[in-house]
Amino acid sequence: MEHKKPAPARTKILAVDDSRLTLEVIQRNLEAVGYEVFTAASVESAIVLLQQSRVDLVITDIKMPKTSGLELLRYVKENIPGTEIMLITGYPTIKGAVDAVKNGAGNYLVKPFTDDELLSAVSKMLEKLAN
Repeated sequence: MEHKKPAPARTKILAVDDSRLTLEVIQRNLEAVGYEVFTAASVESAIVLLQQSRVDLVITDIKMPKTSGLELLRYVKENIPGTEIMLITGYPTIKGAVDAVKNGAGNYLVKPFTDDELLSAVSKMLEKLAN
């Protein structure tokens, strides 16, 4: 009798952005290559989701109404060890990139990004988790 190995758990990614279009692009691209993708339109709804589900990677926009992606970065770093976080922004600055990395972001992606740039950045972030 042959024993089947259980399928590896799918990598879970949470995308957070106040732009529905950006969320759709991220979700479509990542699901196409086999990731399980959750989306949230605000930091507040992202935190609720994170309290209910374990995710491997959070991809968040920095500039959003009310609460910024940097606040979400801090929340993840303080409360969910082992979860990687990548920031995306349409307003790139050197200071922003330095702040993001200093606060624990594993990567920083500038909008508009190509599908390949997104997939490559996600792949690099998940390699860190595997090590």
